[in-house]
Amino acid sequence: MAFAWLLFAAVSTFAAGETNYFCVVCGKGPLHGLIHISRWGPVCDDCLKIKDRCSICGLPVREGDSHVQTGDGRFICGFDKTNAILTLDQAKALFAQTRDDVVEMLGPSFTLKYADVTVSLFDVDYWSEKVRTNNGLHEFGFASTRKAADGRCTHEVVLLSGRLRDEIAATAAHEYTHLWINENRPDHRVIEPDTIEAICELTAYKLMEQEKLPEMQEHIRENPYTNGKIKTLIAVERQAGSDYVLNWVKYGKAETLEEDADFARLPRSEPAAATLFTGTPPRLPAGLKFSGILQIGNWRQAVINGVAFAPGELKTVKLRDKGVLVRCREIHDNDVIVLLNGSTDPLTLARGEEKLVP
Repeated sequence: MAFAWLLFAAVSTFAAGETNYFCVVCGKGPLHGLIHISRWGPVCDDCLKIKDRCSICGLPVREGDSHVQTGDGRFICGFDKTNAILTLDQAKALFAQTRDDVVEMLGPSFTLKYADVTVSLFDVDYWSEKVRTNNGLHEFGFASTRKAADGRCTHEVVLLSGRLRDEIAATAAHEYTHLWINENRPDHRVIEPDTIEAICELTAYKLMEQEKLPEMQEHIRENPYTNGKIKTLIAVERQAGSDYVLNWVKYGKAETLEEDADFARLPRSEPAAATLFTGTPPRLPAGLKFSGILQIGNWRQAVINGVAFAPGELKTVKLRDKGVLVRCREIHDNDVIVLLNGSTDPLTLARGEEKLVP
C-alpha cells in the first residue's frame, strides 16, 4: 500500500521599502516594493515568473543553476538536493537504517522472519500515472509481499526518488510495517484498510517522535490518508503500548480496534490523549510495576512498566538508572512472577506495587 504526504510549496508576499534583501535565485538586489519570501529567502519579480519550480519547496529554478532533475521531469533546487534521496544506494542505505531504528524502537518481535527486502527507487510515473489521484496527495512509496505455498515471503519496497531524507525515512518505516503485517497477520484475519494504514503510520509517527521532528509528526496526524484512524492508534498506543497494537494484528478478532471487545475494555482517557507529544519525556520509574493484564482473545499479557509480556517472553525494561532483562514466567490476576537478568530466583510483582530491583 502507498504512503502519502501533502505537498507544501508556497511563497508569501509583503510590501516593503528599500531593504537589504537579495534574490536567492538570481542574486539581484537590494529588493524593494513587493517582496516575495520563499522557504529559502527572497525571490525577485523576474524569478517569480519562472515556470520551472522545485518539486519539494516550490522555489523557481533557472537553466544553469545547481538544481537536479529526476527522470520524470521534476526539478529539485540546489538547496534541497543535498538532503534529497536521488540514488538507489541512498535509498537502500536509508531503508536499512530505518529498519534497524524501528526494530530497536519496538523490540525484537518487530523483526521480519524473512529479512531480505528488495528496495527499488522509481520516479513518480511508476505508480501515479496509472492511479492518478485528485486530492493533492503524492504517493511516496509502497510495499508488497509474495507468499509461497510453503509460507515463505518475498518482500519488495518501492520508494519515490527526489524527496527529502526525513520524508523517505517516515515512508520506509510505514512500508516496513506493511511487510511485518503481511508476515504476521493470519491468512484468515480481516483488518479494515484504514486501520492497516494507521498502524503503519503509527510506526512512522513514533520514529519521527524519536527523531524529534514535531512538524513531521503533525503532518502524519493531520494527513487525511487514514480518515482519522491514526489519531485513534496514537491514543491506543499511549494507553496500552506498542505491543498491544502489534499483538492485536496477530490475535485480534474484529476488523478495527474500536470494534474489538477487548479494546472496549481498555481504560479510556479524554480525546486529548491523541494530541501531539513533543515535550520532555516523563522520568523513568525507579523499579518494576505490574499494572494489569491485557487480553486479546485467549492471549493474555502482563503489563510491566508499560511493556506487555506473554508467558515466557524475555524483554528489556528501562529503569531510571539501568536496564533490566525481564522474563515473564507466570501471569495471575493479581500478580506476575518474573525472572531478572538471567537469574533462576523468581520475583513476584503484586498488581499496582512498584518493587525496586537490586
